[in-house]
Amino acid sequence: MPKLTYQLVSVWPMILRRSAAKWKLLSPVVLGVLLASVVMSGTVVFFDSLREIALDKSLERVSEKDVDVLLQANRGPTNIDEYRKVADRVEPVIEEFISPYAVSVTKAAKSATFFLSKPGSEEEAGIDARRAFVSYMPNLLENVVTNDGSGMPDPIEETDPEGVPIFRAIVPSDAAKNLNVSVGSVISVIPYWEDTVPFIRVMIVGTFDRSNPEDPYWHVVDSVFMSPYKAGTVSGSNFDTLPLYVSESDFMETLGPTFTEMVTTYAWTIDVETEKLNSSNASDAKKNILFARSILESELSRFSLKTELDKSLAEFDTRLLFTKLQMFVVLIMIVLVILYYVVTLSSLVMEQHKLEISQLSGRGATRSQILSVFALEGLTISVLTSLLAPLIAAGTVSILGYTPAFSDLTEGGLLPVRITGTSYLMSGLGGGLSFFALLIPAIQASKLSVSAERSLSNRPGKRSVVQRYYLDVGLLLIGLLLFKQLSEQGSLAARGLLGDVVVNQMMLAVPAVILIGASMVVLRLFPLSMDLISRIFASRLPVGIVLAIWNMSRNPVNYARLVLLLMLMTGLGIFAASFGGTLDRSFQDRELYKVGTDIRIPSVRINSVGLSRPVTEAYQISDGVKVVSPALRSTGLDLTRGLLGDSFSVLGIEPQSFRDIAVYRADYSTTDLSVLMSKIQPDTQLEGLVIPENARSLGLLVKSNISSATVALAARLRDANGRFFSYELGTLDSGDWNLKEVQLFGGRRPWRQLYPAKPLSLMSISVLETSSTGTLTPGTLLIDSIQFRSSQYGEMQTLESFRDIESWHLLKNVPDADKDRMELSMVSSNGDGSLLFAWGSGNAMVGRGIYSGALSKPLPALASQSFLDQYGHSLKDEVVISVGGQRITVLLADKFDYFPTLNTVDEGFLVMSLHPLLTATNAGALLGGTSINEIWISVDDSVDENGWMDIVESLEVDAPFPHGAILDAREVLAESSEDPLVRAGWRALLMIAFGSVFLLTTIGFISHSYLSYRERETQFALLRTIGLSRNQLMLLTWVEHASIIVVGMLIGTWMGGRLGMAIMPFLGSDEVGTELLPPLVMNVDWSSLVGIYISMGIVFSVATVIVAMSARKVSLNRLLRLGEK
Repeated sequence: MPKLTYQLVSVWPMILRRSAAKWKLLSPVVLGVLLASVVMSGTVVFFDSLREIALDKSLERVSEKDVDVLLQANRGPTNIDEYRKVADRVEPVIEEFISPYAVSVTKAAKSATFFLSKPGSEEEAGIDARRAFVSYMPNLLENVVTNDGSGMPDPIEETDPEGVPIFRAIVPSDAAKNLNVSVGSVISVIPYWEDTVPFIRVMIVGTFDRSNPEDPYWHVVDSVFMSPYKAGTVSGSNFDTLPLYVSESDFMETLGPTFTEMVTTYAWTIDVETEKLNSSNASDAKKNILFARSILESELSRFSLKTELDKSLAEFDTRLLFTKLQMFVVLIMIVLVILYYVVTLSSLVMEQHKLEISQLSGRGATRSQILSVFALEGLTISVLTSLLAPLIAAGTVSILGYTPAFSDLTEGGLLPVRITGTSYLMSGLGGGLSFFALLIPAIQASKLSVSAERSLSNRPGKRSVVQRYYLDVGLLLIGLLLFKQLSEQGSLAARGLLGDVVVNQMMLAVPAVILIGASMVVLRLFPLSMDLISRIFASRLPVGIVLAIWNMSRNPVNYARLVLLLMLMTGLGIFAASFGGTLDRSFQDRELYKVGTDIRIPSVRINSVGLSRPVTEAYQISDGVKVVSPALRSTGLDLTRGLLGDSFSVLGIEPQSFRDIAVYRADYSTTDLSVLMSKIQPDTQLEGLVIPENARSLGLLVKSNISSATVALAARLRDANGRFFSYELGTLDSGDWNLKEVQLFGGRRPWRQLYPAKPLSLMSISVLETSSTGTLTPGTLLIDSIQFRSSQYGEMQTLESFRDIESWHLLKNVPDADKDRMELSMVSSNGDGSLLFAWGSGNAMVGRGIYSGALSKPLPALASQSFLDQYGHSLKDEVVISVGGQRITVLLADKFDYFPTLNTVDEGFLVMSLHPLLTATNAGALLGGTSINEIWISVDDSVDENGWMDIVESLEVDAPFPHGAILDAREVLAESSEDPLVRAGWRALLMIAFGSVFLLTTIGFISHSYLSYRERETQFALLRTIGLSRNQLMLLTWVEHASIIVVGMLIGTWMGGRLGMAIMPFLGSDEVGTELLPPLVMNVDWSSLVGIYISMGIVFSVATVIVAMSARKVSLNRLLRLGEK
């Protein structure tokens, strides 16, 4: 071993001198090896940089209060010993797992809740909303401003004349004002549990305000101590709560022994400093929080740990993982293509050494000695580039901060980078792979003898080693087998049964393996096609072209290498462009799919008191608002399988306006959106019986066969704004003819009820059982006429006489209504006929009756494919559903796969026309019903960014109706573009891919052209001596180069596109691993690719011109003087 080491060390300087002498020849190879190591190490540096920025962005979305960690444990009785049992377990866990990321830890304690009363009124405690608790917080006086009275009182054991213990406390000023107490006030604090002392009295000795309300010191009060008293908690309503602050010694040594059964909440607030979190420790921080929660929950009863930090870090890790998977696909392809480039250029260099190698072999050098020279040379190159590559990668990644992709994130500065041991490890891996790539042609060349070299020079082999041993076919078969496995798996990553992400690393290399394998197999056709062309067109083509074709068919290996390199480079470029372009469009499509239009306002709550207002017009707040389209989002039940039904979702839209504002992609359905909208637009709508605008009251002249004080007669009306109103006309408490009359406007108070807008329409007449404990008994009702009164004391005028009942029909809003019947009766108060309505038994509080208008037809609806598959329906089926508690029959007119805002992957959906849906669900509903709950807004194209922001701000500040969070398409697209794990990261990666394609293709083509020309100089001279002109030599060169370029780039472009189409469906998950909505659509970033192609074309043309001109100027005397050569 020492001898071998000595030999290597002694021979190394000679090899270095030999390499330095041929630096021009080796420089393209060295550049390829360096680039491979730079890309490998740059992957680590790039993702570390992305992680850092993405982590900062992720933490920025979480408020400072939510980042802090709150721990609380309940324990009783209250004393020092019990407290130490909790603290001795909690504080070491905090120290070990959470304190590395913390600035400070605040401890506090809070008693159980007490009732609050005035002295002497203790028996009445608890009947009102007044509550109190006693608490201590260390260093309280340092964080407050005392308004009145003294600071924290010293512990004093005292009692009042009745022997009741008296405590002294300070309280917050706002709570004192709310409960009307002040300094000197004495209150009684009564436990809700049985204890040794029935109550104590507390004297208020001071009031204070927080010196800094936003200080993390107060998080424990707001998030732990006060949370049980807020609306929406288990307590159920707001309480008037008075916090009583005492010293720690008073709390533990006096209050605890007084209430021996009292349970205390001990809390710790950990102020987390986000600056201490970085990409390298974020995963550890998340695990530490989970460990701390798990340990303490298992050891302490009634313990909880509250923070949003672990959720934010977990989401960050998941997003990073799925984003890295997609980026790794492209990076692996780049690395493998670079390695092929290294093999190709190394093979070209080796061909320049063939004569030298054969001569060394002829002079006694063994194969191992020859190979060791090139191995040491390759090792030197690989080691030096591996050491240098991380530094270059870090500098390159850092400079990306100035690019448009990251300039908004870095404010025009450098990207933060760190060179880690992993980056050097990956650089070494790249150098190692490059070393083996350099050895491949060296091993082949070391076998050459003098005779073999002469033979290959005269008769080049038509097949390379790869083709002779079918290695290309084997590689393609491996790629296809991996692709089959990927097809069965369905995605590059999957989630296990427990939600963990499972990744098969081999799947990431599938696109690269298929591209290389398929390119090599396709290349088998190159010599065959050249030979076929020469046989067919040799007699018809100029000499220069024929010679070029003959040479390419005679020596295909030399040309095939460059063709394959161009195929791989252009294939990589197309794949990266389609990959990046598709994902870039997907980021945009996903955000627009969630919003659905320019601006969407969900959870709109139309007013139920005050004046009825037109909804659509209320949102026409400026000239910039182009179209306003109301919508209804609700749930429904499919009743075809029984009364309970299967749940699905319903979206009601205005077809006319929706087609103008919705963001709709052609692949969402097989039918165009405008056609879909026309299919759910009904021919007629239920208008009801219009009531004159001067009507003051509405009356029905009726006679019933039952007499019940709980069965009521009701009318359902619709106003000019489409709002529905129920009017009770009275009970059926008499068997005689009675006029049941109700005031339309006079009885309604806008401050308590919704006040309708004229004109009104009578939509239905119903009877119902008003007793919730009873049931509707069967009966009949004769309706002689519908009348109205135009003034308070005016005569009744007939609106409907029921001479015929063709325009009246039975409500079928509930299953029990199937037994109801309606007919024309000759019995009436005046003998001119009436309408007879008969009903069967039914549930209480459910209207049964009749409606005015055309006979209701099934409402046309669009069904999602998921709805059809889930419930087994087909198009043109009539389906009975329930929406808003009302039964409706719908006709499945057409279907769609995807629809804006609808998650059709996980749920079934029906889309219907809004106003017929509102009418169908409200006409027979006497209580509740449905109403518009979403607004879709389209903004005019002329509105600039400031105008758009003004519209959104107006909708938030001066909204006509209460609503949820406004969804703004422009804002979500801007946030997406700034996300380093989304568009910014991909844009940078595409720059790397395109840069690699351009650089390597350019260098590879120029190097091949130069080396090939040097090798063929003598051949060109001989061609000149046998009569070829200079122009014919130039034509030969042009044809060779053009054939290589056209064939390589065309096939590479085609294969890259096909590969993208095949692989893209398996990338159909977002950055958190859920299925994409909408799915990916292939979109090639031609703008970037065309620029690369044009640049490559220019370089290729210049190189070809130089070679052609060199061939034209070849010197016969100089070359033929060389004799043997």
